[in-house]
Amino acid sequence: MMNTQAILDVLQLSLKEKKGVTFFLPGQTIAGIVTKVVETEAVEARSQTYSRIVIRLDQVQAVAMG
Repeated sequence: MMNTQAILDVLQLSLKEKKGVTFFLPGQTIAGIVTKVVETEAVEARSQTYSRIVIRLDQVQAVAMG
């Protein structure tokens, strides 16, 4: 990731405010709400479809929060 701290800031805000975030990964997007940030390694999220999603942060190209 180019700017890890900026991405972590958005993820922490999603966790704190329970707001949805969209993760942009190579070839796909994943929408959910952050439930846990695991150091700078990974993030756990949930969506309407899945109760637990684990995303490696080194694969995240961008994040967007609505």
